[in-house]
Amino acid sequence: MRSIADKHATTVASIALAYLLAKPFVTSVITGAKRLAQLQENLSAVDLQLDAEDMATLDGVSKLEPEYPGWMIERTNPTRLPTGRQVLPGNSHQ
Repeated sequence: MRSIADKHATTVASIALAYLLAKPFVTSVITGAKRLAQLQENLSAVDLQLDAEDMATLDGVSKLEPEYPGWMIERTNPTRLPTGRQVLPGNSHQ
């Protein structure tokens, strides 16, 4: 996050808020500030435009490890035929 903040001449906190605000499923963010300068910094994230490379980098570093059953689906899925194309024993017509 520091390198992206340096690229945009802003703070890591502003990058974090801008990243969240760029996500279509995020409708609001909660900020915290003890000083007026912190509040202004947080509010500046609204005007910060992250490019596709920034978003991809941030997506990559914030990706969570899959949890069960997600990891199990990923492990077994490559061995399965696409839905509706599975051949069941004794039924070669599917």
